[in-house]
Amino acid sequence: MGFMTKPVLQIGITSAEGKSRTLNAVFDTGSFHTLLREDRIPEGATVITRKDPHVFRTAARGQRFKAVAEIPLVLTIGDKAVLDVALVSPDLSQEMLVGAGTMQKWDISIITRNGRTEVSVGRHMRDPDITAVDGCSLHAVV
Repeated sequence: MGFMTKPVLQIGITSAEGKSRTLNAVFDTGSFHTLLREDRIPEGATVITRKDPHVFRTAARGQRFKAVAEIPLVLTIGDKAVLDVALVSPDLSQEMLVGAGTMQKWDISIITRNGRTEVSVGRHMRDPDITAVDGCSLHAVV
């Protein structure tokens, strides 16, 4: 079996105020949380600063990083949009990690076939199963 790297895709992120940017996101099933490097926050976007930073251990022995804030974001992956809260860290080496929690919530799968790795988004904000509540239709604006 060959070495499998984590897929990296160029995605769009949009804040609650509509501020957006494009960046490279690593789809990482080894991280539960979705993380955004602090310098990649869209200019003018509002973040919720944590009173006490949350400290995480990394897979590398003895390494740690901290999350200093949170930001709700719409992540545009291909032609599909999903909504989640990203933890913000000044210490993250990648621009963004899309974690397993986000991937489970939106049925995002990593599929490897014939040496090619793809990211498939099963549920998204325009999905009728997501935008309906008790038979009433909600209209998501994305």
